[in-house]
Amino acid sequence: MKQLASPFTAIIKLLFKWWWLIAISVALGVGVGYFIRTKQPNVYVATTRLLFGQNFLISGATGTVQNVKEIQDLVTVYSGLVRLSTVLVPVIEDLELNIDMATLNGMMSVTEVENLPLLEISITDTRPDRAANIANRVAQELITQSPADQISQETAFRREQLASLQKQIEELQKEYDNKLAVGGTLTSAFEISQNLQERTAILTNLQELRKLYAEMSAGLGDQARLVSIFEAANPDTVPIVSNSMISVILAGAAGLILSILTIVLLGYFDDRLMWQEGQTSVLDVKALGPLGVVPKNKLPLYLITMPDAIESEVLRQLRAKIVLAAGGVPPRTLTVTSYDSGDGKTVTAANLALAFAQAGQQTLLVDGDIRKGNLHEIFRLPNIMGISDILAGRTDIPDLLSQALLDSGYDRLTILTSGRSSADAPALLSGQRFSQLFEILRTQFEVVVMDSVPTIGGPDSAFLAEVSDGVLIVVDGRRTTQKGLRRTLQTLQQARQVNVYGLVYNRTYLQATSTYNKPYYRRTIALSPERLEQEMKKATKNGRNLSRHIMVDQQGQQLYSLSATATQLGISEETVKNWIKVGYLKTVHQGRRQWIPQNELQNLLERLPRHEIAARGDLNNGDYNHKSEPNGTTATSESVMPSRLRDQRNALLDYVQAPPESETNPAEDTQR
Repeated sequence: MKQLASPFTAIIKLLFKWWWLIAISVALGVGVGYFIRTKQPNVYVATTRLLFGQNFLISGATGTVQNVKEIQDLVTVYSGLVRLSTVLVPVIEDLELNIDMATLNGMMSVTEVENLPLLEISITDTRPDRAANIANRVAQELITQSPADQISQETAFRREQLASLQKQIEELQKEYDNKLAVGGTLTSAFEISQNLQERTAILTNLQELRKLYAEMSAGLGDQARLVSIFEAANPDTVPIVSNSMISVILAGAAGLILSILTIVLLGYFDDRLMWQEGQTSVLDVKALGPLGVVPKNKLPLYLITMPDAIESEVLRQLRAKIVLAAGGVPPRTLTVTSYDSGDGKTVTAANLALAFAQAGQQTLLVDGDIRKGNLHEIFRLPNIMGISDILAGRTDIPDLLSQALLDSGYDRLTILTSGRSSADAPALLSGQRFSQLFEILRTQFEVVVMDSVPTIGGPDSAFLAEVSDGVLIVVDGRRTTQKGLRRTLQTLQQARQVNVYGLVYNRTYLQATSTYNKPYYRRTIALSPERLEQEMKKATKNGRNLSRHIMVDQQGQQLYSLSATATQLGISEETVKNWIKVGYLKTVHQGRRQWIPQNELQNLLERLPRHEIAARGDLNNGDYNHKSEPNGTTATSESVMPSRLRDQRNALLDYVQAPPESETNPAEDTQR
């Protein structure tokens, strides 16, 4: 694993790096979920609720359920009975469902409502009317097949008997009332006695019927229905359970979780070497930083094709870091190697050698990859005589070197190609002529940069490292692993004495770091000195030249534009404008533009006060702050400053101290 501050930081960085994978995974999950959902029919769930009574009779015996626990136990029993064939088979036959009992059981869910005497029977189907019909029919069949239904039939019979008794009682009561009314009108003793006997018989029968009615009514209260439909399923109110975005959201969440797990696993098992801001070392090897990603059309010598780019500046910084690692002086010999071919060591070696040459050192670039080197193709040179031919030959090395050393076409840079000898590479590099060759090269060049064979290709780099002051390891920021770097170090350690300056990360985006994503701190000028020099050569007296910054007046004197003046004096164009305002520079007008004569620039340079270096004896005496006037007196630099220059300087200082609000402070521009 890569060296990170913490596992949490590693995961966060990985997620930010692979954010596009997370986005694609979520989008794919949502898309697939939506596509699958559109291909599936809507699903409906119809629910019928059964209510259990508190009083019932079982098999003709009188019994009561007086607490909630017994009711809940009864609900549990019926939740199992509803799935039996005695209940489901009649439903299938009655509704002509053309399904078996197992399928109907799969469509049905039975739920006990907690703390309530309710049992919910739910049917899932693609048609709401069929789902409601099945749910209601199953509930009705459960009631029919249960003992509670038999109790209900007996109760109905008793209610009919009570109704008959009630009718008889009403008729006898009416007859009694009539007899009583007639008895009040009778005058005969016989009629009165007969009426009294009839009333007594009717009253006796009435009392017996009332007693029987009371007994039957008292037992009827315990015969309430045990199970009844509390709420039937209605096809018009059956809800749709799958025509929503829940399945789509779940698919997107699944894609999110899967992508995050994939990224975490990739990060955990990813052994590649990746540059991280603030990284100082890897496997005890100093990390010298990233090199950037160079466009293909700017390769291979991007130090020439894009000199002002940040990638070129980083390479020049690499040269400075190598100098610091070598003790403050450029190394006499430097080997550039990598683990595998294609890591970019050859391009890095070529541009690094070019950077040393541009810094003023006489540099030799050696193609030490005598197996399949191609440095000559980068510089468009032939490969007729190279290092392998010198090592395999028997002629004196200096004589062969005079034929093999080629001019690269760039100042202070010489090329020694790989050659065409087919001799065994390790044998050539381990021979005595190899050491002799580099002793000669060290005396002829200030810096020797060697491009070596990748360490995966053999021990050649160890032989080159043995004669070098130091080694630079190039790792590919996209594919080189810690295992590869470890093998590279093991190969280099086979040499007797090897000094590794450090490693650099090739093909690493500089914008991914906070140090290299800003332009390099360097003065930028609109007109380069090289371009100004070319325009000066093209300037003619007739004014027909195409120069925008240089022209020649009728007296043959060159006139400079403000940009050309700034380039000549090494200052900004704003400073030139401020100097013109205070009279520090004088201009002439040609057309609508201001021009500064060449003699004005010369006068300015002559007016500049310069400090003279005293003789060694005067320095030893401590008399180095003064210089002698022609008359033998001693004066300071202030006393010998021309009065004109002093006046102009004072005017400039006055202008700086109280500038107009709309103008720029020239002193600040100068400091900037």
